[in-house]
Amino acid sequence: MPLTKMLMVYGCSAMCAFVAVFASAHAGTVVAGLDWDADGETVAAVLANACDATTEKTIDPPQFPLANAREQHLLCDGLTLADKKVAKAAFVVADDKLKLIELRGGAVEAVTGDRSDEPSQYIDFDVYGPGEIFADRENDIVWLLSDEARHPNLFMWENPLLDHPQAEMPRYNASAVLPAFLSFGGDIETLRPQMEAACPLLLVEESERVWLPSKPQKQTQINCFGYEYAGFPRKIEAVFGDGKLALAWILTGAAEEERVRRSLIAVFGAPEKVFQDWEVFNGGEVVLRKDKPEVLAIAPELVPFFEARISGE
Repeated sequence: MPLTKMLMVYGCSAMCAFVAVFASAHAGTVVAGLDWDADGETVAAVLANACDATTEKTIDPPQFPLANAREQHLLCDGLTLADKKVAKAAFVVADDKLKLIELRGGAVEAVTGDRSDEPSQYIDFDVYGPGEIFADRENDIVWLLSDEARHPNLFMWENPLLDHPQAEMPRYNASAVLPAFLSFGGDIETLRPQMEAACPLLLVEESERVWLPSKPQKQTQINCFGYEYAGFPRKIEAVFGDGKLALAWILTGAAEEERVRRSLIAVFGAPEKVFQDWEVFNGGEVVLRKDKPEVLAIAPELVPFFEARISGE
């Protein structure tokens, strides 16, 4: 996928379709007889028969959003799928459970060639089933995603070890300092070029429904994909009301909650308030959400509204 791209979407069609294909995701058989959450030993045994050659890498300490204690990458050269061949594949096992598969080279044909169903479209991807298959036809890459892999948009992450299996996994920026382009109150025409420069890919959406508590006349969301924050390349959803930045979600994984918390504490100090599903930092302008893993950054004028929501008042 190109390193820099800007896409414009008007209305709800693209995002609503995206939500729809994600809504009914299910676990099941994925490839080579493996099920999601298969343990690393099982995955390795299956790949020993299905691949021409395999390499196993353990990343310590973990960075993968779905891994708390252990992150394994089982890399395969020459994967046989039925009567078709895929040049290379990466199976990511997090805390001894299979969570993500990435296939390259012959991947689109091997995974989707015999399907009779029509895919949905999201950005440049063909999306099959209830969102468990994302196919990038231009670059011949396919991602197979477990339920947990969908929320942090892991179809946007290309596993670096597939190109360099003997190299060390890059260490992603662990800082939780908010990106400079999240300048609350800043206007969209100023901040959008900054986001375009900082984010590998942007998707701009004009919302049909306005829901910000400030009740603007117009609401726009800019989705930034691939920005390194708190230890992994993230999706950031920045929401503008009448052209002014109002809030942003930074999507994370439940398994990495403690790592993200440590990163936030390193920048903002200990949480000032702790609720069941929320931890509040920086005067309420930064919140760690736990029921739906994410970091929420809030414009100062919206802090009272969100504090009331978080505290249940």
